[in-house]
Amino acid sequence: MRPRVKLTNATLISIKSDFEDKVEKVLYAAFAEDNESGKKGEALFTTKIMEVNGLEYRTFGADFYTLDAEPKEFDVNVFEFNLMHECMYSPNELLELREMLPAGY
Repeated sequence: MRPRVKLTNATLISIKSDFEDKVEKVLYAAFAEDNESGKKGEALFTTKIMEVNGLEYRTFGADFYTLDAEPKEFDVNVFEFNLMHECMYSPNELLELREMLPAGY
């Protein structure tokens, strides 16, 4: 079993597809301490959430994460998530972009 990675400032992102009813969920968070995956304060997106047990999350890649608090929740469509992931935008940065883009982009 892989070690649990501690995360802080987590947001649970729900990714809604235009073509399927299924909603995938991932975490956007910062590392709470240095570890083999990254340095304290660096941001990351996890792979798909497979299991939640309190503040412990297991992802598709069999990684285990422990959050320091309940995550905020944020809903996006597939286009928005791809943009966030590719550019490493935080949920707050995406909200700023939403305000600048025309309706129905």
